This record gives sequence, structure tokens and C-alpha cells, in this order.
Amino acid sequence: MKTTVIALLFLLSFSTFLSTEIQAQSKQGTIIAELETFVLGQGYVKVDCDPKIIALIGKLSPEVVPGEITKIKTKGYRVQVFMSNNPKTAFTERDEKGRLIQKAFPETDVYTDYIPPNVKLFAGDFMTKEEAEIFKRKLFKTLPELGKEMYIVEGTVNIPLQRKN
Repeated sequence: MKTTVIALLFLLSFSTFLSTEIQAQSKQGTIIAELETFVLGQGYVKVDCDPKIIALIGKLSPEVVPGEITKIKTKGYRVQVFMSNNPKTAFTERDEKGRLIQKAFPETDVYTDYIPPNVKLFAGDFMTKEEAEIFKRKLFKTLPELGKEMYIVEGTVNIPLQRKN
């Protein structure tokens, strides 16, 4: 009888320990739970927000398709490589220069713009003016014939958001 009581107490305490351990591990599955865990000498953070927000943490946005690069539109900079208002040659010249850039920098996107009478060609998507300046120098070094027309312009750019495989 005494051994049965001891065995039951042991099983009860062991199951309580396991239950507590499982809850602790499942609670520490998110960054919010990690922040809210008290650490002696370090304290903790109390996050007060809607539970729906906590449920979204770590999940992909619905716009993100696994295996594809998703881009967001934001303010940034591009290098304007060409501008002309000559209707006879502008489009052909723009396209030729665009192909040159794509051949030299295949990872760089090239954009065209036509607001009559101006035909323009832009290269790249950069968050900062410094990044655009670095690319402009590389472009000038590789294709010096484009140098006299290159300017950094501010506008809407496409920045890669995330890539999931």
C-alpha cells in the first residue's frame, strides 16, 4: 500500500512537471513570449496588444508567395540614364541603352517613362541616395558613354521584401 501511494505521488508530480514544462516550451514559441519571460537580473517586457497581432507574428503576408521574390513600392532612388524629346530617335536610343545596361548588369531592373515630349530611361531600385551613387559610379565605369546623361532621381522604387523557398 505504501509503495502504491509513493508511486502515485511520483506519477502525479512527474505529470505536473511535464505539463508545466510543455506549457513553458509552447509559450516560448513566439518572440512576445520570449520577451515576457522573466530572467533574474534582466527583468522582462510586458507587451500589451491585440491577441490578433500576436497571432500574426512570424506568418507570411498573404501577398508573399513562397519561392518568389516579393517587392514593395516605397520612396527611394533610381539612376536616370537617358532623356530625350526627339520623337524620331528617342525610343530606339532608349531601348538600345536599356539593353546595354541589362547586359552589363542583369540583376538590375531597367524602367522606361514617357510623358510627352520626354522619353526617359532609369536603372535600379535603391533605398538611399548613397546606394544609387555607388551604382551610378559602377555604371559609368562599365558604360562610360552613358556618363554625361546620368542623374540620381527620387521617386517610387520596388524593394525586395522577403524570399521564402
